Amino acid sequence: MNDQQPKSVAAKWFRQCAVILALMVATPLLACQIPVFRYALERWQADHYEIVVLHDGPLNATDQKQLKQLRDSDFESPLAGNFEVKTIAAADIKDPRLQHAWDQRTSKTQPLMVAQYPPGTKDVPDRVAVATALTQEAVSLTADSPIRTEIAKRLLEGESSVWIFVPSGHADQDAAALKTLTEQVKLNEGQLELPVQDEIETEEDLQTASHLELRIKFSIVTLKRDDPKEQFLLGSLLHSESDLLELDEPMAFPVLGRGRVLYGLVGKGITSATIGAVSRFMIGPCSCQVKNQNPGFDLLLTTDWDGQLFGKDAPRPTVTKPSAPVRLTIPAGKSGR
Repeated sequence: MNDQQPKSVAAKWFRQCAVILALMVATPLLACQIPVFRYALERWQADHYEIVVLHDGPLNATDQKQLKQLRDSDFESPLAGNFEVKTIAAADIKDPRLQHAWDQRTSKTQPLMVAQYPPGTKDVPDRVAVATALTQEAVSLTADSPIRTEIAKRLLEGESSVWIFVPSGHADQDAAALKTLTEQVKLNEGQLELPVQDEIETEEDLQTASHLELRIKFSIVTLKRDDPKEQFLLGSLLHSESDLLELDEPMAFPVLGRGRVLYGLVGKGITSATIGAVSRFMIGPCSCQVKNQNPGFDLLLTTDWDGQLFGKDAPRPTVTKPSAPVRLTIPAGKSGR
């Protein structure tokens, strides 16, 4: 490793290696034969963000209208966004993180909308994901955005994972990173294999429950840093780790299940080895652990996952561990990679 490399980047590489090693070594133990990506899609409920509207004085009619618009998409609404909404008067703020966000607000005349990662998200350095003035545009783009809609659509169509590629703005670096990512996910599609179907657990509660075709499919969406419609998504990604905001390099985030982002690959960390390792983890047999024992965090997505996967009245799958687990290995793929 170059001794002149910034400490934040060096730490980033070390952390990525540690996470990948943990995925490769620990996951195969006590596994059922449903692939991780399908188990996550059918059984890992998306954690709820907390969106807190901070205000000084009574909310006026415009504020109330925007607050209602936000609640019309929350977890209790038919749109089933994975977030809940609270209001707190500035004088009643107890959380120092919310107080800091309030003190740093740019508009002194509008309420502040603070989106916090779900309480169970253990890896983020700060619960605050995004803070912005309460406006109609901000409310609309918090609840949903074009790229998040596309990610949910692809996952609901049965894709194993959708990679979010975030260019740095440096053309040569971005082109090289995207080329590596594109080539490797296509290679993984052709070489990786699903767990052998005649080894799938006989327990009924460990069968795949939706009618989606079980297949290996990866795709990529590009998130430009200056896209005004995607600032909430960009903020959620860049605030998920302590040093991402500081790094002026291309990034790639693998998303699976109901919007679970495992971690970010950055710059020279976007390699065939790192992409291959996370792909094998997602395709491999599931350890049947609860979701939050796995790395990462959930995106805020306004999607009725259960309704679209199983229908309104269909039974939902359980998350019971197999009674007689079998030790398995992550499939190496057709070429033995």
